[in-house]
Amino acid sequence: MKHGRIAALLLLASACATAGPPPGAEADLSDRLVARAKSALGRAGPFALDEERFPADCSGYVAWVYQAEGVPLRRLMERAAPGETSGVAAAYRAARAFGVVFGGGGEWPRPGDLVFFRDTYDRNRNGLADDAFTHVGIVERVESGTVTFLHRARRAVARATLTPERPGEARDPSGRELNSVLRDKGPRAAGAPSLAGQLFEGYGRIAPRRIPQELAGR
Repeated sequence: MKHGRIAALLLLASACATAGPPPGAEADLSDRLVARAKSALGRAGPFALDEERFPADCSGYVAWVYQAEGVPLRRLMERAAPGETSGVAAAYRAARAFGVVFGGGGEWPRPGDLVFFRDTYDRNRNGLADDAFTHVGIVERVESGTVTFLHRARRAVARATLTPERPGEARDPSGRELNSVLRDKGPRAAGAPSLAGQLFEGYGRIAPRRIPQELAGR
């Protein structure tokens, strides 16, 4: 019994550490990433930083946000996934190589983390819901089990919601949005899910201390 209580307390502490604010410099980076992401609300893009331009799509948006705050996500994507044609898949592989990917089991993201989705459109055009890593956004906050994130939506940068524990519900009885519609409104597989909770793939966090030195200043 004693060992069971200790294990439970350690699990709770681990979950709280994941959900809570990061310490020191990481907290500052989280705040800056969110502020930069919010600064583009309503913008269609493309996005630019100095003379470097980023595509007007979801992966271009998140790469621009991170680059503007000193995290060379585009270069990390190229390093982790050379030849990858999907920017979203490359971003996921960069987070896995230079940080951590996670999701579910009581783990919650921090502001500034990446959030990934699948099957938001028929990327391979085969009429099936079988496309992994088709969309990515940046976590703004987590409240009462709902993740609010910022993403380059169909027309411009917008705010959306994800409630993983209630994946099939668009709103709660009070009308509060739980899961935004993310599935593309164009041709789709019959009956394909469309809500963020149904399409959720996982979270990713870049760890600045794991960025290769030759890329850190670029």
